[in-house]
Amino acid sequence: MSLHKITAGSGYDYLTRQVAVQDSTEKGHLGLASYYTQRGESPGVWLGSGMAGLDGLNAGDTVTAEQMQNLFGAGMHPLAQQRMDALHGPGLTEADHREVSRLGTPFKIFSPDVSPFRVEVAKRLAALNLLEGAPSRTAVAASERARIRTEVGREFFRAEFGREPVDARELAGLIA
Repeated sequence: MSLHKITAGSGYDYLTRQVAVQDSTEKGHLGLASYYTQRGESPGVWLGSGMAGLDGLNAGDTVTAEQMQNLFGAGMHPLAQQRMDALHGPGLTEADHREVSRLGTPFKIFSPDVSPFRVEVAKRLAALNLLEGAPSRTAVAASERARIRTEVGREFFRAEFGREPVDARELAGLIA
């Protein structure tokens, strides 16, 4: 028997890598779908008093890999993608999509090595991936990464100096 600390972010991977294959590593890489078709552990189900706050899910519903990734991996509503897909109307922003997929307070990242700028960029990259139906940790195109870094950099610059940056060099200095 072994113990593993499950942390926010990718900590839930332990459940899919080890528990879903009955703690056997000699089987090699198996798809998550095999977890549901092989003998052994039963598929997980949603239960508990917190179910009252999860619109769209009921106690006893089967937990899917996407729901686990949303909840444990990104700290978002397990049905984040469906909730974002259901948004309609003109002028919707990325913030609208983030708000509808939120589930309480987003995960805090405790590390002295990670700046608030990098944390915010990472959150927005994850939200963009989920918006596009991809896992939150999927690589984002360089042009989109640059756009998000610039957007966040401008927001941080305005918050710190109370004005827009004079030029790209001044903005880059803050980002660096």
